[in-house]
Amino acid sequence: MSDPSPPARRPGRPRREEAGDIERRLTEAAVHMLVQHGAGVTMNALIAASGLSRKTVYARYPNMSALLLSVLRKLLHFEHAPFAVPEGPDWRLRLRDSIRDLLEEVSQPHAQALRRILMMDSSLFEEVKPQIEQVVVKRYVDPFSGFFTSLIEDGLIPPQDTVFAAETLMNIVLMEAQRRFYEGDDSKDPMIFVGNAARLFCGGLAAELDMLER
Repeated sequence: MSDPSPPARRPGRPRREEAGDIERRLTEAAVHMLVQHGAGVTMNALIAASGLSRKTVYARYPNMSALLLSVLRKLLHFEHAPFAVPEGPDWRLRLRDSIRDLLEEVSQPHAQALRRILMMDSSLFEEVKPQIEQVVVKRYVDPFSGFFTSLIEDGLIPPQDTVFAAETLMNIVLMEAQRRFYEGDDSKDPMIFVGNAARLFCGGLAAELDMLER
């Protein structure tokens, strides 16, 4: 005698795994559509790209702002292990390679989608500002501050405010990523910026404080 079939599940809230699949599909569709089509993307277009039904999505998100806020939070909740500064015998080359890797990372589709969302609805920034700051500090500022501290301890650069140096480096790279994003400037070799930024930053890190105060 065959086992009886399990009872049909009553309609209602989706199971946890089903809810997770819905969120994943919406996030992936949002990233793709925002990168490809920019601020002109509509909620219906995102729903169509996700392959979900309008009923399913609208039951969870009554409007575009609610959907975008959810996508923003999902993007910021990805696993953010500390940024790994490349190893090597020359700290200046390690810094150059770090700038290269950092620029590449903050130019990835998920980062572009995040910028697009904030362009579409700037009011969402206040909703996720603490999360953005936490990601930036944990993923980038702390590792670079630690790297600069190790250089000081090894006598390779003079004592200085390593958190300020890390934040400044992050801002320089983010500004370049944003410039390339807003201007659609993907044709220029990014290594030109990487080389210029590395030379500028290496010179600043190695400068003696008393020299700058003359």
